[in-house]
Amino acid sequence: MPRPRPALLVVACGLVLLEVLVLVAAGVAGTATLLRGSPAPAVAVFLVVLALGAALLLGAAARALWSGRRWGRGPVLTAQVLLVVVSAALWTGGAGPRAGLGVLLGVVVAVAALAPRVVAASSRTGRDEAGRRD
Repeated sequence: MPRPRPALLVVACGLVLLEVLVLVAAGVAGTATLLRGSPAPAVAVFLVVLALGAALLLGAAARALWSGRRWGRGPVLTAQVLLVVVSAALWTGGAGPRAGLGVLLGVVVAVAALAPRVVAASSRTGRDEAGRRD
């Protein structure tokens, strides 16, 4: 019987999936802007591809962490650093408490992903039981 996942791993993966949903929603909104006739279509295409690519990477990273693979920690933590930096810049730019949610989300996910039990549960490397590389 597999060992239960640490609660903070569940929290981290759940919040990362929330970030994935927000990125997908941004990609859909950008696509809608393109279809309505964006004044800067090249910028809109870039932002749609960026949002959907980031969503794909973060979704795969969350799945890797959930499966116990350590490679998922890097993309998840990098995304949280970027989220905190951008949210802090928005805060100082006048976005106020809404930007504070981004800072809070980034810090909570980073702390959860770096908790000792989560690191121990997601430190598998090498080959899995079926002989495939992680």
